[in-house]
Amino acid sequence: MQNIQYNQIVITISLLLISFSAQAIVNLEQAIIGPTTDGFHARLDLLASGSSGNSEYSRNKLDLLNLWQHEDRTEFLQIQYAYGTSLGQVDTDNAFVHFRHRTQISTLWGVEGFAQISRDPFARLTQRTVLGGGVRWVLFEESKKSAAYLGLGALHERETLTSVAGTTDQVEIERWRGNAYLVLKYQLNDQIRLLNNTYYQPALSDTVNFRLLEQASMLVKLDDKLDLKLSLEVSFDSRPPQTVQQRDVFYSTGLSFSF
Repeated sequence: MQNIQYNQIVITISLLLISFSAQAIVNLEQAIIGPTTDGFHARLDLLASGSSGNSEYSRNKLDLLNLWQHEDRTEFLQIQYAYGTSLGQVDTDNAFVHFRHRTQISTLWGVEGFAQISRDPFARLTQRTVLGGGVRWVLFEESKKSAAYLGLGALHERETLTSVAGTTDQVEIERWRGNAYLVLKYQLNDQIRLLNNTYYQPALSDTVNFRLLEQASMLVKLDDKLDLKLSLEVSFDSRPPQTVQQRDVFYSTGLSFSF
């Protein structure tokens, strides 16, 4: 009974987070509850949003995830690119590549290491490289119903910022950050799945300097290999580069192909 109540509490938090303004840098989770079957798996998301008339803008995002499961080891490779315009001017043009290896030590926990490179010129980010690792626990898994996973670790990042007239911040930055994440999955019914990822990344030398990253998605099954995907992503940086806003929001609708 206590386990069921705990599961219900965590699922409720997940649903609340879907309406919370937050973005995960990387979402390696497929909305599949339970261990992935051995072999190669891939998912391609094509997402878009926009408007015309008095307010004209467009946002497009491509997200390709490749996963190779072999015995107790998993390799992930994710490539993401987002592009957007507003009133005819480009205002979104960011990309990243992320590689991760995970070894499952037991049914309850595993270890993982990762590397990432990214850029976002509209956030003054010429390049960011990241190396990190940690451990991941299975909080609970209820077959074809719900699951929760917790990750704890650390990462080292190196950033090169674009110089802007009138700014005084460093353009070359290196720091260590903690890395904690919570993954929540819930199968609402045969057609609808909910997926939520939350990341918290404080600088180890100054915990007031932190990043909060969140991605919430709802997938509606259209076919065995095709889903309609509604996604909300928000990122918050407590200490962004000068001239850069603390929060970014990206909401979109599109198709998710599995193969």
